[in-house]
Amino acid sequence: MKIRFNQPEQRIPNDDRGIRIQYGEAKRPIRPWRWYLILIVSSLPLLYLIGLVLQEMLIVKADGRITVPHIIVRASIDGYVKQVFVKSLHTVAEGEELAILENLPLEDSFQRLTTEINFLNEEKNKLQRQSGNTTSQSMSLLKFAQEQEKFYQNRLHQYESLFKQGAATQAEVATARNQYHGALENLVLNERSQRRDQRLPADTLQMASRISQLSLELEQIKDQKKQLFIKSPADGLITELFVQPGEYLGKGQPFLDIIFPEKAHISAFIPPKYQDYVVVDQIVTVTLPNGETAKARISSIPGVTQKSPADGINLLEYPRSAILVHMEFINPVETQLINGTPIDIRFPFFSDRADRSR
Repeated sequence: MKIRFNQPEQRIPNDDRGIRIQYGEAKRPIRPWRWYLILIVSSLPLLYLIGLVLQEMLIVKADGRITVPHIIVRASIDGYVKQVFVKSLHTVAEGEELAILENLPLEDSFQRLTTEINFLNEEKNKLQRQSGNTTSQSMSLLKFAQEQEKFYQNRLHQYESLFKQGAATQAEVATARNQYHGALENLVLNERSQRRDQRLPADTLQMASRISQLSLELEQIKDQKKQLFIKSPADGLITELFVQPGEYLGKGQPFLDIIFPEKAHISAFIPPKYQDYVVVDQIVTVTLPNGETAKARISSIPGVTQKSPADGINLLEYPRSAILVHMEFINPVETQLINGTPIDIRFPFFSDRADRSR
């Protein structure tokens, strides 16, 4: 029995049955880093999601807005703008006169009432000199009523002055005005009683009643004339004038806008999951749009929630409720604070956690 073993044919890439085959060299060498680059680029979305998760876990952030308080000064009475003493970007002090209004019907009524009261007083004095002697009791009561009227009038003026300075409330001024009117009415009653005792003629009693009625009307007109002088409610900066001299300004219409840069603060919107960080005097880091950073502290917590600003969320999120917190800068910042400027707020995560663990 014969066994024959055939060796397998050797395969040589460059030799085909004795014929040498010339292959062209590769146009570019194989570089492994290209494959790593492709792997990294394809993994970027996953790395981005991982970064968002870590940022959410390690960084406590919130959105905020710069809030500069402002007041719109409005006219308390109708009138034409007679004179304006200020202009835009002008700094004013509390109680400083801003403008004067002119109301011709009101001025005519004031002159008419003043003239009529003076005439009736002269006529009344003539009749009183012609009348008989009065009793001592009625005179003493009348004198006391006159002293009360002067006392409450001075008291009313004092409360009005304190109200302009911010040391009295509007309710206290109204109470003083009611007391003054009550003193006037009491004075009228005592005058009537005195005239009855003196048996004054009927025309004198009517005259005295008319004088008292006109005096009340005159006091009301005086109060309205004071409102023709528009004054600044507090120290601030005028940002805009809405009217010019000669224009008509109706009651309640805006005259100018005053801001208070020294009272600027931060209105922060804290997500409810970070409620543990919302503590008065908590120190935070504020980043302004130009990159400047500053320290601030929580000054007050109103205890209300608001919708978070729409421009502070991305397209995949929706407006959600956030805790409203007021903050103050610890030190002045170099950047000019503009009302409504968005800012970023960061809480000291690790230090707070350490404090809680203690």
